[in-house]
Amino acid sequence: MKILSIYPWTHISSSALMINGKLVSAAPEERFTRKKWTTDFPINSANWCLNNSKLTWNNIDLIAIPWNPGLNISSASPRWDSNISWRGEMLSNIPSNILKATKNYNPGVMNLSFDKTKIVYLNHHDCHAASAIFVSPFNKCDYLTIDGHGEVETCLMGSFDGKKLNNFHSISYPHSVGLLYGAFTDFLGFKPDNDEWKTMALGSFSRKENLYDKKFLEIYKLNNNGFELNLSYFDFYLFDRKPNFYNKKLEELFGKPRVKNEKITKRHHEIAGALQRTFEKIVFHLLKITKRSGGKSNNIVLAGGAAMNCVFNGKLEKNNIYKNNFIPPWPDDLGVSIGATFLANKNLKKIKKNFYYNKSVYLGPKYSNKEIENLLKKYGLKFKKIKNISSYIAEKISKGYLIGWFQDRMEFTHRALGNRSILADPRNKNTQKVINEAVKYRESFRPFAPAVLGEKVHEIFDIKKGSKIEFMEKAIMVKNNWKKRIPAVTHVDGTARVQTVFENYNPKFYKLIKEFYKLTNVPVIVNTSFNLNGEPIVENPSDAIRTFHTCGLDVLVLAEYIIEKE
Repeated sequence: MKILSIYPWTHISSSALMINGKLVSAAPEERFTRKKWTTDFPINSANWCLNNSKLTWNNIDLIAIPWNPGLNISSASPRWDSNISWRGEMLSNIPSNILKATKNYNPGVMNLSFDKTKIVYLNHHDCHAASAIFVSPFNKCDYLTIDGHGEVETCLMGSFDGKKLNNFHSISYPHSVGLLYGAFTDFLGFKPDNDEWKTMALGSFSRKENLYDKKFLEIYKLNNNGFELNLSYFDFYLFDRKPNFYNKKLEELFGKPRVKNEKITKRHHEIAGALQRTFEKIVFHLLKITKRSGGKSNNIVLAGGAAMNCVFNGKLEKNNIYKNNFIPPWPDDLGVSIGATFLANKNLKKIKKNFYYNKSVYLGPKYSNKEIENLLKKYGLKFKKIKNISSYIAEKISKGYLIGWFQDRMEFTHRALGNRSILADPRNKNTQKVINEAVKYRESFRPFAPAVLGEKVHEIFDIKKGSKIEFMEKAIMVKNNWKKRIPAVTHVDGTARVQTVFENYNPKFYKLIKEFYKLTNVPVIVNTSFNLNGEPIVENPSDAIRTFHTCGLDVLVLAEYIIEKE
């Protein structure tokens, strides 16, 4: 059974391919078009997935779409679907009117076929849930998905019993935690649905409650079913009719909004900090509701864009609502294409879920040594090969050099996990400033992540021995005796967005960190994504070479080949 999932249009386009129940490839469209966060139809990523497995579109048994338009067109205004201006619109006009005639306003799955091509449309939040459930280490679990919005829902709660997803509660648009965060991202002068992590980073500068915490109580309330927003403060649900996610009433409550590139002040820190605390209160409340109606597994998986909030995710480790938790490496809309492949497989085959823990996020393109060497020669670049490349680069890092590190298959995640990375020394307090200013060309307050040897993580960070944070999904407190030793990865609130690295997961990256440990007695290196501000992570060697020569990196490693600036 060959299932190709494609997800265009909202937030970020991607494709994923599953063959006989095994996820074999996945990639975001942005990596091929070089347009960050592109929502274009993912034709390049889909074609790559097919070519990588020597398949064509005609070889695919099913195409899965992680969005169910039936939930949208069934409620469309007659103004839009009573008549058509082009006969191609019959594709939506006929099902829309049939749904209304049959009063089927909640179609669970929609199917479309032409010739041998079969397409299934799946509910967005179900795909979010599946993207976490089927790659988690749990045979049974509860699930909570939270994002801006799907077709109708903004949150979904349910329980997986080992055989099927059992949804038991949802919260409908426009009451959205994701869009609440987006509204204040907009208010703070950043781009909503894109820059929420900047807002989260700002919030770390204001950890104590302030006057804005009380103001937030005016715009939301918790209830037995979840929460409600006071919509009189927001315009996000009016879509293109208003310029901002918020309105004048919110300005009256919180003061003047920040404009883009305006200096960030203490007030902006305080608003961001109060927003983060509000977010955490709402989500912990939703977790309690999920636990109340869920199964008895004591396991929870989270997905949806809001599960990208690594500050909240880190606090799950100390919270006792659930004993065990899991967040996938692709919780936002990037991952719904993966969720759709699992869900489509299950819907069609009615198979029982096997224990499946995705041991690799490295699902993207890989380039051979021959391809890389030919390219270097074509460009006329000086390069060299070193027998012990890990030892050589570890020494370079220890001397303050900034490294572009390009290896094997590209990660399917927004975060570089050691195959498309920029690496640096965490001991130098100036490293963060240098990378932000000379390499990433971005805001100075934004932190960088530590990649740490998995067996050493509990010695440096406030986490129990044996814990794994393989996808940089959680911010964890740095132990006091280490904060001054690794200042480049210690954020202002004393946390770090950790990545644990194990030899069986990424042996090359593990060996490099271990060599750095031998030299410095520090089993940690700075790891950030290999891209410039406003660009996607590099996909191929040409991307890496161009990026290397247009920023302040000192050394570029392409598989076995090294390029150094004089």
